[in-house]
Amino acid sequence: MSESENEIKSHSTRLPSNIYRRRQTLAGLGVVAILMAVILTIQALTSDTGQVSGSQGSEQVENTHNQSATDVVVPRLIVAASTTTTLVIDGPPRVSIYGDSLADGFGGILKSTLDRQGVTTFLATKGSSGLSQPRFFDWPNHLNVWVPQENADVVVIGLGANDGQEVFVNDVSYSTNDPEWAVEYQRRVAEVITLVTSQGRSLVWVGTPDGKAKSFRTKLATLRNSTQSAVEAAQAQGVDVVYVDTWSLFLGLDGNYSQYVIDPGDGERKKSRDGDGFHLSLVGNKMLAAAITAEVDAAFERRAAR
Repeated sequence: MSESENEIKSHSTRLPSNIYRRRQTLAGLGVVAILMAVILTIQALTSDTGQVSGSQGSEQVENTHNQSATDVVVPRLIVAASTTTTLVIDGPPRVSIYGDSLADGFGGILKSTLDRQGVTTFLATKGSSGLSQPRFFDWPNHLNVWVPQENADVVVIGLGANDGQEVFVNDVSYSTNDPEWAVEYQRRVAEVITLVTSQGRSLVWVGTPDGKAKSFRTKLATLRNSTQSAVEAAQAQGVDVVYVDTWSLFLGLDGNYSQYVIDPGDGERKKSRDGDGFHLSLVGNKMLAAAITAEVDAAFERRAAR
């Protein structure tokens, strides 16, 4: 056998068992170390991705809260990844504004005013809606979602402009001439007050102005009395709710309907109504928004004093 053949045979000879086991152990440890490094790298990448998602979620919520609506805006329900509860967003004071076409008039002005004060606002309105016809638009059902989702400190509601019509109680219809109507409407207002304030929020309820047509004015007067009664009953129970008497704010000098009223801001006589005999003009909406802003500010002062 040649020398080269002896070298090849020598290299292919089986290693002693103790050396072989030692090399197997070292190889196993090397594999474990590599696996551990891969796992740690994956965890680090996952952690970074989670932080980015959380930041994006906050930005989405912020955009939703700052959104204005001339019709109904259905906000998306943002939930925590590991729970089923709505996220609680810390930050500046918050105000949510809801209502009908009257609220659409003052709502945008009120929102802009509060935004300039550093308040986070949310506005959602639905024309022709109210509390008398839930089949058309069910405000309690929508507020039951929106109020906790927006989590505002103060809520502003303007409803009633379209409610001077029949209501149904146990499939029986009642008009504003029936005593049952006033009782039922007061109950519906009280339901909304409880829904909004049950977790300690403050509520500013904006009433309707009077109307030019005598029959419409009579219906609005019944509605106004029922709403005020519901607010006063809640106040007697310690609920933080106030009523903005829009009716009184826009009466003429003779105490009746008028196209012109004195602006409390500067004492000048101005046209405050549109031509339909009910809705407010831009000037009127600015006057009403100023009155509501004062009540919102007062609500925040009460909350700060608690």
